[in-house]
Amino acid sequence: MTKKITEIFLALCMAIFVLPMTIQAASKPDIKVGDYVKMGAYNNASILWRCVSIDNNGPLMLADKIVDTLAYDAKTNDNSNSKSHSRSYKRDDYGSNYWKDSNMRSWLNSTAAEGKVDWLCGNPPKDGYVSGVGAYNEKAGFLNAFSKSEIAAMKTVTQRSLVSHPEYNKGIVDGDANSDLLYYTDISEAVANYDSSYFETTTEKVFLLDVKQANAVWKNLKGYYVAYNNDGMAWPYWLRTPVTDCNHDMRYISSSGQVGRYAPWYSDLGVRPAFYLDSEYFVTTSGNGSQSSPYIGSAPNKQEDDYTISEPAEDANPDWNVSTEQSIQLTLGPWYSNDGKYSNPTIPVYTIQKTRSDTENMVVVVCGEGYTKSQQGKFINDVKRLWQDAMKYEPYRSYADRFNVYALCTASESTFDNGGSTFFDVIVDKYNSPVISNNLHGSQWKNHIFERCIGPEFIEKIHDAHIKKKCDPNTIPSGSEYEPYYYVHDYIAQFAMVVNTKSDFGGAYNNREYGFHYFISPSDSYRASKTFAHEFGHGLLGLGDEYSNGYLLDDKELKSLNLSSVEEPEKIKWRQLLGFRNTYTCRNAYGSKMLVSSYECIMRDTNYQFCEVCRLQGFKRMSQLVKDVDLYVATPEVKEYTGAYSKPSDFTDLETSSYYNYTYNRNDRLLSGNSKSRFNTNMNGKKIELRTVIQNISDKNARQLKFKMWIKHSDGSVATDSSGNPLQTVQTFDIPVWNDKANFWPLGALDHIKSDFNSGLKSCSLIYQIPSDAQLKSGDTVAFQVLDENGNVLADDNTETQRYTTVSIQYKFEDGSEIPNTAGGTFTVPYGTKLDLTPAKTLYDYEFIKVDGLNKPIVSDGTVVTYYYKNKNEEHTHNLTLVAAKAATCTTAGNSAYYTCDGCDKWFADATGSVEITDKTSVKIPAPGHTAGTEWKSDDTNHWHECSRCHDKKDEAAHDYGSDNVCDTCGYYKTVPHTHNLTLVAAKAATCTEGGKEAYYKCEGCGKFYEDVLGTKEITDLASWGNIAKIAHTTKQTVTKATPTANGKIVNYCSVCKKTLSTTVIPKASSIKLKATSLTYNGKVRTPKVIVKDRTGKTLVKNTDYTVSYAKGRKYVGKYAVKITFKGKYSGTKTLYFTIKPKATSISSLKAGSKKFTVKWKKQATQTTGYQVQYSASSKFSKAKTVTVGKNTTVSKKISKLSGKKKYYVRVRTYKTVKINGKSIRIYSGWSKAKTVTTKK
Repeated sequence: MTKKITEIFLALCMAIFVLPMTIQAASKPDIKVGDYVKMGAYNNASILWRCVSIDNNGPLMLADKIVDTLAYDAKTNDNSNSKSHSRSYKRDDYGSNYWKDSNMRSWLNSTAAEGKVDWLCGNPPKDGYVSGVGAYNEKAGFLNAFSKSEIAAMKTVTQRSLVSHPEYNKGIVDGDANSDLLYYTDISEAVANYDSSYFETTTEKVFLLDVKQANAVWKNLKGYYVAYNNDGMAWPYWLRTPVTDCNHDMRYISSSGQVGRYAPWYSDLGVRPAFYLDSEYFVTTSGNGSQSSPYIGSAPNKQEDDYTISEPAEDANPDWNVSTEQSIQLTLGPWYSNDGKYSNPTIPVYTIQKTRSDTENMVVVVCGEGYTKSQQGKFINDVKRLWQDAMKYEPYRSYADRFNVYALCTASESTFDNGGSTFFDVIVDKYNSPVISNNLHGSQWKNHIFERCIGPEFIEKIHDAHIKKKCDPNTIPSGSEYEPYYYVHDYIAQFAMVVNTKSDFGGAYNNREYGFHYFISPSDSYRASKTFAHEFGHGLLGLGDEYSNGYLLDDKELKSLNLSSVEEPEKIKWRQLLGFRNTYTCRNAYGSKMLVSSYECIMRDTNYQFCEVCRLQGFKRMSQLVKDVDLYVATPEVKEYTGAYSKPSDFTDLETSSYYNYTYNRNDRLLSGNSKSRFNTNMNGKKIELRTVIQNISDKNARQLKFKMWIKHSDGSVATDSSGNPLQTVQTFDIPVWNDKANFWPLGALDHIKSDFNSGLKSCSLIYQIPSDAQLKSGDTVAFQVLDENGNVLADDNTETQRYTTVSIQYKFEDGSEIPNTAGGTFTVPYGTKLDLTPAKTLYDYEFIKVDGLNKPIVSDGTVVTYYYKNKNEEHTHNLTLVAAKAATCTTAGNSAYYTCDGCDKWFADATGSVEITDKTSVKIPAPGHTAGTEWKSDDTNHWHECSRCHDKKDEAAHDYGSDNVCDTCGYYKTVPHTHNLTLVAAKAATCTEGGKEAYYKCEGCGKFYEDVLGTKEITDLASWGNIAKIAHTTKQTVTKATPTANGKIVNYCSVCKKTLSTTVIPKASSIKLKATSLTYNGKVRTPKVIVKDRTGKTLVKNTDYTVSYAKGRKYVGKYAVKITFKGKYSGTKTLYFTIKPKATSISSLKAGSKKFTVKWKKQATQTTGYQVQYSASSKFSKAKTVTVGKNTTVSKKISKLSGKKKYYVRVRTYKTVKINGKSIRIYSGWSKAKTVTTKK
């Protein structure tokens, strides 16, 4: 907010309380949605406005027509070094979609005359930088033709304006803005997630509608949100809402009412201004608010300064809000401060964290950018916060107490976001990278200010080394511009800059050979702490960005710590880590030749921690900068071992999907850390693997580490198999020497040139197969330890989930007051750590006295360690404590009485502290030694001489017995006790036929029994001790299936002892019949039912005990098979047959003749071949004769050569000739009913 806007508000407040009201109420209209107001002019024409909405700011007025067609923002390089321009890396191609400093906002809010508009971004919309002939840099401001009272009627409002996510990552205003505005083209949906979209607040009078305000127009006035020009044509117009997932497109309302997107530099879209009417002061002179008679008015009684929009004024309070007692003073010539604003800066220095001398720790110097003098308290707190958060990341956390951190209060005239003058002239380039500009004020060496100016001055005045400056930074020698400052890097491990902004960016510059070693990080972006840790990874650890494309040539391959272009898994530098945690080999982008070891790394995505490769390399880097570190053990993990991802060929597919397939597989097998509880009672017979990687930091001594792994019950005991053997395994691993250590960026080297990634590195894998008879219980977990040669635990199954706590270091005087220019920092340590720190002897000009809070476990959050100092020339008041006299013993020295000072640690002979004991050995009383007698003393084990003064033993030794059990030295006689000769009687497992027995020990000498190998727990009743009950039979079953001719059986037996437990007979299927075997043709398919019974008469069940299949064609005359196939408890097959015979016929007439007769019958031609006529003198048809008629169309037959006057019985049947198995056979119908006839003579 500008100084002038502030004055407007103050004037407004005064007007409210002291100005008399001179306008009558009748002249003040009640503005409603839909009302029209005519106010102001543009291009010599009055402007008609309409109230489209009423909200907390009052009536929202929108121009009835578009007023002009203009570009939203120019594309330009004219002022490419301005901080405003640098906000958008696409600005010189398309213009910017950032409303706050757009050309459109500058123009709409300007009253300036032609060519005088103050373009906030410094980039006018002139020819060549907006499309077509749309330049308006020479136009008067939009408000130029408005009267002062008309401008006063426009309320100055602060409102939400959405911002572009890739460019700013704004939105931490109310804590809930964390997403891009979704791109919907329908006005009804365009505000779907508006309230959670990235935004900032802007203050202005005139503006373009944003998408939410346009949506309100649609809701209130329907189609009025579509704009028209003065010719009555529907015309598209700009909104002030950007397309938030890019930084160069704006939203607009199309002529058809859709929400579209368009590049800002195009000039063919309309401008439809809006403002909020100050209804408290707005009065009318005429009109009723209708379109034909709009209100005409202004705010003549509102007192308001001349209006102009600008950025906020500089710091209203130019005084320091931090102590300047400890400062460094720079003299910066035009190489660094060409405009002279920072030619002689005073830079207060604050100690954030100093655990040891600067010569023992890594020194980090943090400077501020865009913090005014009155904001330095914020800068100090920002540094403390960012540092504390960064120290939660491994590998920093392991070295958290090995940093000394200083904050240098480099004060700026302006805050960074205001675009004014700042100490370092940092700009954000078009690639969204912050950098110290060499050209902003013509200061060509500004980006060398750390190594040349700040670093040398700091090392001379503040650093414990106090190295004098070697040359004048304002004199640039030729030929050796950089080398005189190389020493700075030996004393300062990292320069950092924190920029006072919510904008999201970051950059690191590492080329010590050419004088660059700093990184830049924001203070308050939504991921400020993560960015700081990421950029620190570049600066201190030398890690590369894992999201950059490219290809590493051979020399770069050796130089890069965490990137590769070697695709063969057998050759990739991190091959020993493949399959450990999230280590894989994958392309950092589709089709890229740049390979990374994990997608989940802060060097690729700040939502993650450092990956295993970066942790290892970072640990190695820091181990070169400080002493006393000799081993790196990556946090071990335990997985179920299936053989998956266990060999290099498993890592040949480098695509994204394969990486995630690997991580899913790993997570499914993980049994450690937060996945401990995944171990279960179904793990019998399975393999588990304990895996880690270990880096030897020594280039002289190889190491040997022991790995132990066991299955642990929830009560802490070790699980066993069925024989009582513990489920555990042990293996030793040899860790080779780091032979290549000298090549890995040693202290004093300017950069990492090349080294063997795998030198001194060992991948350790301990695989154990859980026995099939493991006695696992619910709640079991896998426990492990990694031990050094002395048995010290380096890591265990609680390491991954161990609790961390915070420690703060304070710096105080003896009286408890804080030392000026200190702001105790906080870092993180494992819970229970006992800090071993050696405070620096000096802090600024103060001398160390004592420390509180060390050498005891840290078991609570907020633990404070206090370093006490005093002025070097200050008179010290001794706080004396008596050390009482102590007599010497034979072996222990004594002392005479003396006094010690708790503060300065000096010794004195008197209680007043006037007689100092400078020779501390003078109070010591030496031990006189033993006076031993000649008589031997003894016990059952040893003999000795006894000191006559203290009775301590001297010359103690074990008895040396002869064959007579008498000690040859002292004569002691030994009573020989019985020594058990114990033999293990192995455990006997219980079976289903007899019980078992637990293992025990038997003495071969005395015959006694014991539970343990030492013979301490005797078994007095062996018969009742350790018995294991018989186990149940393990039942298995065999089935012999029944057949139609033989019975079957079911036999249940024990698979262990083979005993038959039961036998059940399955009766044979002895009766298999068809319900009908002969059927008469009826033109339908015939399926006679099958009836199957076993020998007991039980009917078997179709489809359970057997299935039936019928021959095809069963509707015609013929013979057909039925196959019965047995199943279930039965086996075998049986085939039965049935016949379909033709339909019968009947005699229709019998006519007698002389010794003959003629018979006629009914025709039956379907499924017949012919007929047979049978006649006999006997009613039983004995000695009958049969005559065949071969055609089925013939229906009569004459029978002659008979006896005269004789009675004959006659019958007829049909037949059908069919082929069965290749043979023709006849199938006959039944005979017709017999009739009689008597022949004539």
